[in-house]
Amino acid sequence: MKLSDLLPDFVFPPSQPFLMGTPERELGALAKTYGGTRESYREESPQHRLRLPPFAIAGTPVTNALYAIYVADAGACPPLIWRGATPPDHLRDCPVTDVSWEDAQHFCRWLSNLMATPYRLPTEAEWEYAARGSDGRRFPWGDEWDPTRANTRDGGPGVVTPVGAYPSGISPWGCLDMAGNVWEWTASLDAPYPYRFDDGREDPNAPGRRILRGGSFANPRGFARCACRFRLAPTVRNEFLGFRLAFSTTS
Repeated sequence: MKLSDLLPDFVFPPSQPFLMGTPERELGALAKTYGGTRESYREESPQHRLRLPPFAIAGTPVTNALYAIYVADAGACPPLIWRGATPPDHLRDCPVTDVSWEDAQHFCRWLSNLMATPYRLPTEAEWEYAARGSDGRRFPWGDEWDPTRANTRDGGPGVVTPVGAYPSGISPWGCLDMAGNVWEWTASLDAPYPYRFDDGREDPNAPGRRILRGGSFANPRGFARCACRFRLAPTVRNEFLGFRLAFSTTS
């Protein structure tokens, strides 16, 4: 199969203000509903309004099938979960996992050179806007949890599923798999809110942990909230970590 056949479809969210994060007044309720304490959710506050420059984001994460072309062409190390040089057939249409932030960066550079499009990881703010739209909803489909709309521990099969397997979990702008299935690396450094794109957190060469979003098939529903933030060192790899593509556009 050709590389172009394996590229995801992209969506182009409209450039309009949106609410990022969680209001401080809701932190206690989150602790009651999902566990932990108010302070467990402090990193999501204060909620603030942003308007982002135009961008495009992939409707689904990068699959094992697409990543396999990169491995073969660039001589990159295959994910350990493949147990070989190519992914097993049952994983080809699933999100690639067992990839670090650094691996994702190398993939984006490789693909950009081949396709003449400046592919990159989405920023944390772009990811959240693509997931929740402009109205600050809790999950991509709305404020109420529905286990049939996402692959999480609350009703999922307990393993990664093919991209797009939960079409009813689609976001307002048309993105799939933004709740559950695999955690997704973003470009952004772990830094407090309010989010600012010009404060150094988007410096790809800066040291520090990088933000992941979306939760995974092994996590309960609280981690699948659009505002949930997680962070790891950029060298970490495991079976729960994947990524999707983005690129900047002009208005």
